[in-house]
Amino acid sequence: MRRLGVVSDDEGRAVRAARERAVAMLEMRAGPFADAGAWAAWPPPRLPR
Repeated sequence: MRRLGVVSDDEGRAVRAARERAVAMLEMRAGPFADAGAWAAWPPPRLPR
């Protein structure tokens, strides 16, 4: 989107920084991912037949 001029360079940098922060939280299991063990144990969803 940035190449098309829809997103400015500043906005692209902000998105990249936010992505890096989110990945870091996932790797550290911090923030909303701190208790991932509790919700990761849920059974996978199944569609009705």
